Amino acid sequence: MRLKGIQKAALLLTTLDTATARELLKGQPQEVIHRIAMELSELDARGKENTEHAFQIAREFCTHLQQSQTGTMHVKSFVNTLLHGTAGREKAAEIHAKMQQAVREKDPFTVIASAPPAHIAAAIENEPPQAISLVLSALPAKVSTDVLNRLDKQKSQRVIWRMTQPGEVSAKTMRRIGEILCKRLVDMSREEAPVIKETVPRDILRKVALVLSGLDKEKRDTMLKEIEGRDSETAKTVKALMVTWEDIPKIEDRSLQQILRNIEATVLAKALHSAEPVIAAKIRTNISERASEMVDEEASLMGEPRKKDVLAAREEVVKPLREANESEELLFIEEE
Repeated sequence: MRLKGIQKAALLLTTLDTATARELLKGQPQEVIHRIAMELSELDARGKENTEHAFQIAREFCTHLQQSQTGTMHVKSFVNTLLHGTAGREKAAEIHAKMQQAVREKDPFTVIASAPPAHIAAAIENEPPQAISLVLSALPAKVSTDVLNRLDKQKSQRVIWRMTQPGEVSAKTMRRIGEILCKRLVDMSREEAPVIKETVPRDILRKVALVLSGLDKEKRDTMLKEIEGRDSETAKTVKALMVTWEDIPKIEDRSLQQILRNIEATVLAKALHSAEPVIAAKIRTNISERASEMVDEEASLMGEPRKKDVLAAREEVVKPLREANESEELLFIEEE
């Protein structure tokens, strides 16, 4: 098989580690990267049947390179890393879209062959046996077997018979069938794609929490239920942000004393590790002298705590404060 220059370049890149390949592509026009990426995708869709050619070309052009990989990297993963490294994320996404469109236009069955068999079966199961047989005849044998296994028994029997009786079908008709099936597969992928919920910034939810804290309990609970009905995680976060570790200096001494009385010295010792002076002072002045000594003793024995343990200890301190706030038993110092 006589290979074109761009095909040789794509095969060569599959034999190199990503860093080396990226260096070779630096400074190349985006059109060249696009064409190479398209060739790499076609290699992936064909199951990398040209591995031997890749090794031959690698030996021909890169005998001076110490290769760290021998073509075992999955091409799709390779091209993703390659494009992100040479073109940037936005440009890479644009090239990918163009690349996929170009592959579909050149040979839609190349794209179909790379789709999950379950998706292909779902996309063609309602078609007549003759149409299904045309599709399966155009796909690699393994893919066709997987798809056939997923079809209704009676239909699969009729399909396999049709495959033994091929008829004359024009290239235009086959392309049209492939394009329709490609579109169905793309639509199915979009439907199954998980919806990524955008994370609301903490400062925004904190402000919502403070607004709700200023309302009477009945109104606050009603509004929290409204949020919870729409998004339970957001409601949980808002509740947590009504009272935070940073709010401790704003709590009245008597309210704070009642809560701290039930917190173990071990927990307080971890919670106070590297705490802001104003918070540490507030806690220290609202526990007994004996309790303060016990906290110091625990701190001297525990060594350097992990950050996650410190945060967990602070959460143990704040949790009963939140509960007291929800029942309107927590009092705050009035701002002047």
